[in-house]
Amino acid sequence: MDALQSPSRWPLEFERKQQEIIDLWHACYASLVHRTYFFLLFKGDPADSIYMEVEIRRLSFLKDTYGNGGMESKVVAGSPNTSLVSSARKLQREREMLCRQMQKRLSIEERESMYTKWGVSLSSKRRRLQVARRLWTETKNLEHVRESASLVARLIGLLEPGKALREMFGLSFAPQQFSRRSHNSWRYGRSSLD
Repeated sequence: MDALQSPSRWPLEFERKQQEIIDLWHACYASLVHRTYFFLLFKGDPADSIYMEVEIRRLSFLKDTYGNGGMESKVVAGSPNTSLVSSARKLQREREMLCRQMQKRLSIEERESMYTKWGVSLSSKRRRLQVARRLWTETKNLEHVRESASLVARLIGLLEPGKALREMFGLSFAPQQFSRRSHNSWRYGRSSLD
């Protein structure tokens, strides 16, 4: 909460925390979609400090657990494997999904422009995969991170990132609003069974 008490220090603190998070995402093979939502949602408002701190703690825990081999020995049969190797595989599958989305969501001209922008030769093979493999890889280059987030957002159909809900990150301090229909949906569903 220091950031809220001294707003003049918050912009520098935000940049430091943002860079720490970006580095931890890379070390933990965090989902590119998660990175994108988080990066585009939290832009430096002092109220974001709690979300930044929670993300740092979550990622630090994962990194420490992976580094100590803790998850490997604690994985129970039937539970999701949360090892570093598993995370790397999931990240690779996510990159392949984004590669397929490039084909679906971008025109030929847009793809060619994207290849040029990302430094992929137009005469090379597997250009889409080359671009997908470059996303979110230069963790110290904030412009690269912005471009990566922008492309991922476009590929997944996130048209208005500012309208994403902070609640998706598991921290909602606002009371939940239930409509009568959603709160008692079992009543409405029951009539269709009669």
